Amino acid sequence: MSERVPTRAEAEALLFEFTQSDALRKHGRAVEQAMRAYAGWFGVTDPAEIEKWGIVGLLHDFDYEQNPTEETHLHVGSRILRERGYPEEIVEAICSHADYMNIPRDTPLKKAIYACDELVGFIGAAVKVRPTKKIADLPVESVTKKLKDKAFARSVDRSYVYGGAEALGRPLDEHVGFLIEALKPIADEIGL
Repeated sequence: MSERVPTRAEAEALLFEFTQSDALRKHGRAVEQAMRAYAGWFGVTDPAEIEKWGIVGLLHDFDYEQNPTEETHLHVGSRILRERGYPEEIVEAICSHADYMNIPRDTPLKKAIYACDELVGFIGAAVKVRPTKKIADLPVESVTKKLKDKAFARSVDRSYVYGGAEALGRPLDEHVGFLIEALKPIADEIGL
């Protein structure tokens, strides 16, 4: 591939090669959708650039199932991406979503992946405890209230959620509402 941005189909094939979990595949798809929405919010209009943002979202956790620790997740994944010729911009953006990688979030792409990953997962958890279990009926206030309950979805690192909104320069409730709206068109596909 040598610095050629892969197609979405190639990225999805890579995700499926390394990720067997349906839930983790759906998470990648949801973050892809969120990233495409944020590309538009940042004023990105070039379809190839929007595709790149989507691929970063789709692949951000592609190696997590096989490498679930800070010592391996993203360290292994970045090596695989480089071996397969993914552009450094994509590799670095993917790696930037984890604080422990110590990569400055100095571009809109890096800020967006950081801001979307944990919150997309949290929104999914919040939907599942709603009476209808549908994102269409999920109020922003329900998500922000549940964020304060440390026992709810305890695996979600709240510092990433709050830090992500701050990195984007958006109030948290605005960011939550934006992601809820971004995910609605693919709700059936991702089980929300």
